[in-house]
Amino acid sequence: MAQHRLNDQLKEHLRLDDGEEDTSLSFYLTAATNYVRNATGGEDDYLIVLLAGILFEYRVEKNIDQALNALSPFIIQADMARGEEDGT
Repeated sequence: MAQHRLNDQLKEHLRLDDGEEDTSLSFYLTAATNYVRNATGGEDDYLIVLLAGILFEYRVEKNIDQALNALSPFIIQADMARGEEDGT
């Protein structure tokens, strides 16, 4: 299942042990998947994992807007690449 694979990738990205934070990671993965899908029209794993990691790491920080802005070039690039693939 894609969600399980992404969960494992996110744990590796965040350097978490198995079983640690499973419930909250699922929430962040779902939010990240929806965000990436709405922004790019697709579900690029690397963007989902990066965004879920940012949401996890900055869950209590006021500077999350700066972290999300740092991801914007990747979102734009993925959206442009998808448009080229679709011929739009």
